[in-house]
Amino acid sequence: MQKAFLRKNEEKTIIFDGAMGTMLMNGGLGSIKTPILLNIEKPAFVMNIHKHYFAAGADVVITNTFGGNPLKLAAEGLDKQLEVVNREGVNIAKKACPDGKFVAGDIGPCGKMLKPLGDISIEEMQAAFYLQANVLIEAGVDLLIIETMYSLEEALAAVHGARKGGDILLLASMTFTKTKYGFFTVMGESIAQCVSALEDAGADMLGANCTLSSGDMIDLTKELRACTKKPILIQPNAGKPVTRKAVTKYQQKPSDFVRDAKKIKEAGADMIGGCCGTTPEFIQALSAAISDI
Repeated sequence: MQKAFLRKNEEKTIIFDGAMGTMLMNGGLGSIKTPILLNIEKPAFVMNIHKHYFAAGADVVITNTFGGNPLKLAAEGLDKQLEVVNREGVNIAKKACPDGKFVAGDIGPCGKMLKPLGDISIEEMQAAFYLQANVLIEAGVDLLIIETMYSLEEALAAVHGARKGGDILLLASMTFTKTKYGFFTVMGESIAQCVSALEDAGADMLGANCTLSSGDMIDLTKELRACTKKPILIQPNAGKPVTRKAVTKYQQKPSDFVRDAKKIKEAGADMIGGCCGTTPEFIQALSAAISDI
């Protein structure tokens, strides 16, 4: 399946899915503290989200395992659930996956800070990422996506840990903020710095997701493309969030998202999907507009 994914990446713009959290909110489950538990408590609900994204034109869906790192699970008193919640997240997505499509195993931040800012050593963090990656790989994902990383150190720990889990396609996606000096992580790391370190660590593909709107992602993509020859995934938010009466919503229209997505493609993105606020409607519009470019 790795060769099949790379071959498709050469043939067309690969479309990833949109937000899982937004779909949970739209389905009345936005108050769920630990969404990964839905893999065992409401598997049909999670599967239906994946099916909607595939039907909308997504080539890849991302498993509902963003919060599946053992350190994060332990903080919720769920450390003994590591294997089952991650494995079932993969099983649900695979059952929803049509022939010729793909499932990416999702690895998010661990929720801890490295020493000396926090109390976790780099060895402990790498070991935690290895444990989750190992379950996802054994469950049969087609690739791993390490995403929403605000710290290069943590992203590198995730890449090194995942690499110990097995030989699999590995995509590392950082989260950047836009400043008057350019794009940086919250830890102050530049795009060029992140790309160089992640490539040296063994990432097969690179990306950027979350925080930024589709408009801001255009210039980011140009800079990211100038720093690497590897495949790039870009997943913007659906504009800026607006909170009214304690309810947060994203108000960008799919048509505006797609207008920017075309420019993101022109700027050098090989793969495009959505992050916070995006839904199957966004992915359907995206697929119709650029899947054959």
